[in-house]
Amino acid sequence: MKRQITKTLYTFLGAVLFVAIWWIAAAVYNKPIVFPTPAETVGELATELCSKLFWRSFAYSILRSLIGFSIACFAAVLCAYAGKICAPVKRILVPLIGVVRSMPTMSIILLLVIWTNSEITPVVVAGLVIFPVLYSGIDAALSAIPRELEETARLYGGSKTYGFLKVYLPMSAPAFMRVAGGAASLTLKLTVAAEVLAQTRDSLGLIMQQTRIYFQTGRLMTITVVVIVASLIIEAVAYTVRRVFEYD
Repeated sequence: MKRQITKTLYTFLGAVLFVAIWWIAAAVYNKPIVFPTPAETVGELATELCSKLFWRSFAYSILRSLIGFSIACFAAVLCAYAGKICAPVKRILVPLIGVVRSMPTMSIILLLVIWTNSEITPVVVAGLVIFPVLYSGIDAALSAIPRELEETARLYGGSKTYGFLKVYLPMSAPAFMRVAGGAASLTLKLTVAAEVLAQTRDSLGLIMQQTRIYFQTGRLMTITVVVIVASLIIEAVAYTVRRVFEYD
């Protein structure tokens, strides 16, 4: 309990320091239209929170993020377990995942804008970028499972389904949850970035693009704060779920 209170206190102090630096920088720059103060940004935020367009855009951005994350999770789990069961599959996957991991995110976005439409691009981009992260986390967890435990499961259970349910899944789940929290937060940021370039309708990314065109710096900072807070909430939820999972 004491440790949690200390952690919360340090988080609060860090947030206060950040706001203080922001306020000082805005005061020194002294051009609200270019560098608004925290108070002016909060005012912009209040306006956005009363806008139906904002909430619709926010909801669709979250939805796209969740779809991309879910697809990446399913693909990562499927590939990691397939590679564990069949060694040749893993050998084939290693160079492919290396290529996906090395691809510039900007190139992926621009290519997908050309090949697909603005609705699909953010989902595919987010899924492609976090897939190697999730796969590596699950693969490392599976590789760390003691061979003796696998042999015991094979001896008593016999089937691969039994080994999957009783050994591989419970042993790799905690490591996967640790990786998944950060990946889920990253997915939202990648989704919004892709929405900006793809100019996806009903999205936070499109609002950001519009603020750049019309030079609405305060509104841009407001949307940025919203994305940061949403990412932190996602990480907090993932952390809570992981703690419950590990406790169980």
